[in-house]
Amino acid sequence: MLALLTDEGTRALVARAREKCADRRTALRREPAVRNIASHGACGMNLWVPVRDASAVVNGLRSYGWWVAAGARFRPASGPGVRISSAGLAKSGAERPAPDFAAVLGESEAAYGG
Repeated sequence: MLALLTDEGTRALVARAREKCADRRTALRREPAVRNIASHGACGMNLWVPVRDASAVVNGLRSYGWWVAAGARFRPASGPGVRISSAGLAKSGAERPAPDFAAVLGESEAAYGG
């Protein structure tokens, strides 16, 4: 295990993966931020988007063909939200979910108060 953790090739591979995750995560955050959709995530491949009703948002996004995770199992100490992974999105396509997400949040707010 020590050999793997100290191997320069492995360390370089992990560094490239970290950079790619950061690029995708940043790209995924950009367009929702323009639409005043708050999100946060400082590392890894996921973003956290606070919402009032995670089930309504998850189901709404599914109707648009997006799969996100309801946040309950990921949030021991925060309010409700959904977890969005950038893993399946190319950096150049990261803006694609934003209009659908904005529509779902609007629908959710109208029907469920957010």
